[in-house]
Amino acid sequence: MNSDKKRPALVLSDNENFNEALLKLCMLLYRIDGKITLSEQDYYDSVYRHIHWQGEDDLEEFQRQSIHQVRDVVENGDPKEFVMSLKDDLSFNAKKAYAVAQGICHIDGELAEQEQEILEYLKNRVLAKSLDKAI
Repeated sequence: MNSDKKRPALVLSDNENFNEALLKLCMLLYRIDGKITLSEQDYYDSVYRHIHWQGEDDLEEFQRQSIHQVRDVVENGDPKEFVMSLKDDLSFNAKKAYAVAQGICHIDGELAEQEQEILEYLKNRVLAKSLDKAI
């Protein structure tokens, strides 16, 4: 048996792609202002716990990789470009994506400027067409 063979890549469902994008968006939003409050972490944990995970990677491994990716975006990248890269997957359930984004941004009672910018960009650019269809 050839142990060098990789297992075939799992084709993720639209819902799974949405779940992955939603978790990444949440991570970005609670990290974007440079501080993570307990209420933001609790909100993220609630979203995380309610995900029906079917991804190729273990959920915790996915989370570790995504935290690293998001940290890099916040420190060195363009957060809006990152959010735009999630567009197709978030559009699967734009209404939920936007509601969760609002929830994590407002949960601590403060809306940082960076959070406001991402929310507006999400609503007006990234999810605009999908949100219009959902109404």
